[in-house]
Amino acid sequence: MLTQISPKSASCHSQFSGALAQKFPNALKKSSFFLPLLLLTAPPAFAQTWAEYNRTLSLDLGTVQQRYAENDPFGLTTNGVLLTERGNINQLQLAARWQSDLHPVFLQATASRSNGGTHYNGYLQAGNILTPFAATTGNIMTDVTVRAGVPIARSDTVQWIPFIEFQRHQWDRRLAQYNENFTHTAGLLGVQWQWRPAAWSVELAGAVGQVLSVDMQAPSFGFNQTLGNRGLWQLGGTVAYDLTPKWRAHTSLTTRHFGYGQSALQGGVLLPTNQTQQTTLSIGLGWHY
Repeated sequence: MLTQISPKSASCHSQFSGALAQKFPNALKKSSFFLPLLLLTAPPAFAQTWAEYNRTLSLDLGTVQQRYAENDPFGLTTNGVLLTERGNINQLQLAARWQSDLHPVFLQATASRSNGGTHYNGYLQAGNILTPFAATTGNIMTDVTVRAGVPIARSDTVQWIPFIEFQRHQWDRRLAQYNENFTHTAGLLGVQWQWRPAAWSVELAGAVGQVLSVDMQAPSFGFNQTLGNRGLWQLGGTVAYDLTPKWRAHTSLTTRHFGYGQSALQGGVLLPTNQTQQTTLSIGLGWHY
């Protein structure tokens, strides 16, 4: 939230049966030991090349835990934090993947929209005087990502994909007193690991990068500034199960951390250095095309 540095008052946000079990207890014990092992080591239930595996369209529903904080640039607070926002917001995501069967090329694109309220804990500011303040902030976020990778070190069950990724994030932050609009782009380098020993499959991915550009607007104040660029990192994992040759169910957990540098002073106010951590838990359904 914009922080005032002039003395004028302003808002600051800154489970076989039982009979069989008794008759054949040893057989049951052996079965209970070997069955999970067989599930993990059996070949995929529906034989697919990696290209076929990664040619999917998917829809995910999830929740995003939003954790946002702004630093105190003037030493007016005891912990150096001017405000925090915490809460869970709903997310809808669409994704498309494609991998070539002739060349080492992997492509992925996602688009998501998240909305909901977060709990704001901060202050109202009058000059150098801070008054504790709590409210609910409305949030609408849209994210678009494009990933391009080169599959390497492939076997029938494991594949590694180094990749580059471009992200665009837009946040419509509806504070109690006024609205702020953030837009940033970012570039990342990462690696994705895919393992499919059976009908189950597991994916892990990690990336680090940099916010390339970020703009913030607060129309009520006539505030429009470019913010400082800072680092970004993300980690994620997905567990999936092939229901049929065409349909796959999955659940994913990802976390992303990024931040913005302090803005320049405009009209006696500025936006302090801040940081955001988003953790997303989702379930989805994918279709092999």
